[in-house]
Amino acid sequence: MEETPNQTITLPEVNDEWYKDAAHLTDSFFVSIKKKKNHHEIFVSESVQNILGWSPQQLIDEKGKIFSLLHRDDAVQIIKLNNEFLLSKHAVQDFHYRIITPMGDEKWIHERTSLIRNKKGAMISSSSVFTDVTSYLNQINGLKKTEAQLRDTCEAKDKFINILSHDLRAPFTSILGFAEILLNEPDLPKKDKNEYLNYILEASQNQLEFINYLLDWSRLRTGSLKIEPQRLKTAGLIYNCVSTLTGNAMRKGIEIKATVSENLYIQADERLLKQVILNLLTNAIKFSYENSSIEITAEPFNEKQIELVIRDYGVGLSSEEQQKIFTIESSFSNVGTKGETGTGLGLALVKEIVEKHGGDIWLYSEEGKGTEFHFTLPVPSNRILVIEQDAVQAQTIDKILENNFDEFEILHANNSYEALQVIAEKLPTLVLVNHQMPLMTGLQFVESTKKENGSMQFPVLIMLREEEMNQRQGYIVQGVKHFLHLPLQEEELLQTLRSTLN
Repeated sequence: MEETPNQTITLPEVNDEWYKDAAHLTDSFFVSIKKKKNHHEIFVSESVQNILGWSPQQLIDEKGKIFSLLHRDDAVQIIKLNNEFLLSKHAVQDFHYRIITPMGDEKWIHERTSLIRNKKGAMISSSSVFTDVTSYLNQINGLKKTEAQLRDTCEAKDKFINILSHDLRAPFTSILGFAEILLNEPDLPKKDKNEYLNYILEASQNQLEFINYLLDWSRLRTGSLKIEPQRLKTAGLIYNCVSTLTGNAMRKGIEIKATVSENLYIQADERLLKQVILNLLTNAIKFSYENSSIEITAEPFNEKQIELVIRDYGVGLSSEEQQKIFTIESSFSNVGTKGETGTGLGLALVKEIVEKHGGDIWLYSEEGKGTEFHFTLPVPSNRILVIEQDAVQAQTIDKILENNFDEFEILHANNSYEALQVIAEKLPTLVLVNHQMPLMTGLQFVESTKKENGSMQFPVLIMLREEEMNQRQGYIVQGVKHFLHLPLQEEELLQTLRSTLN
């Protein structure tokens, strides 16, 4: 790293085996300096071009040499160490620093410099090896980051197991206690018997819910529970969930108000999304005061997502509780305004489901004033893929779609292999495919799509001729529910499309 005096410099002939070997390296370059009577001989290996972007002659000509490339945060310390090394009696010194190349790239360099000194300690010659260790350090940092993440995961797992073992055992003490009383005291008053049985029933139902939540959460985290998104009408889904919980709300005199456009659609797994809405609605009812109201709204959030909001005017959450509410490791359960109990796991599962759909969930809450839960979900792509080799048939389908579904983009593929590529690039809302296709039949296409994506992410409409109707069972096994007769009838196509898309 040392600088040479401003003297005449000559390059030696590259005939030494050492120099020849140095020229072939790609992640290191060598600099050799030999003091002569009136000049310095300097050799720089060709591989300097790979690391610094300079030719050997450019490095020799550059004033300040590699010092000019030092990262400003490292420069002062490295220059100090270099000067101390030159003034010392040491023969070898290692340096570790960052450089900014002439192209603006940041690289980590390991330099090892060896000096040969005369009897007075002055340098006679030096040999330096400069190695680009950026990739190596990135790997090391990546491993350290992974190690830290694994440690955090193990700590969270241990904490989770401790919480889980407590929550799994806790209810059984009371359940067993009441069951023992019922068995050993046959003369117990009917009122007391019913009270104990109701407690056993409620505690057992809560525990079953806890285990179901836990299993779903675990399966989502590990990927064993596959999400099967489809185009869903938002209003219908919300009204269905509200209807399910109407009895719970009426018992507390709570009115549930839903404001949702009839033309709003989402792309989601229906079963899992129902779990999200039912869980949030159940919590809203649980923590609402009697004779109050709950509001549900859904509207576009941006071009690719809609936002659903569930708001209650109940007890609210403290700042500390808001920090814990979505994490399974610090799960907790408050008692509702009429003594309702819960598992404490529901919101952790809700968060997992929303995030697996590519959405986000957050809340606003104030103690004594209520809570708002907001979450986003993707909207359907509004694309229909037509897989049809017959040009006349494809034109007929296009005309029907353009006249009746102008909000949809129509995609085309001449065969199933081409269709798989279109699906990978532009996930369609629905696929219309002729059973009899070249290269791959419709059934083979469905099997390939499921294998590629893990599930059928869109409804498929299969067009079959009368003599091919015996193929339906194979499609049904693969999850296909919709079939059309060939020659294609416009009324049948429109009716099937409307029932599938709406």
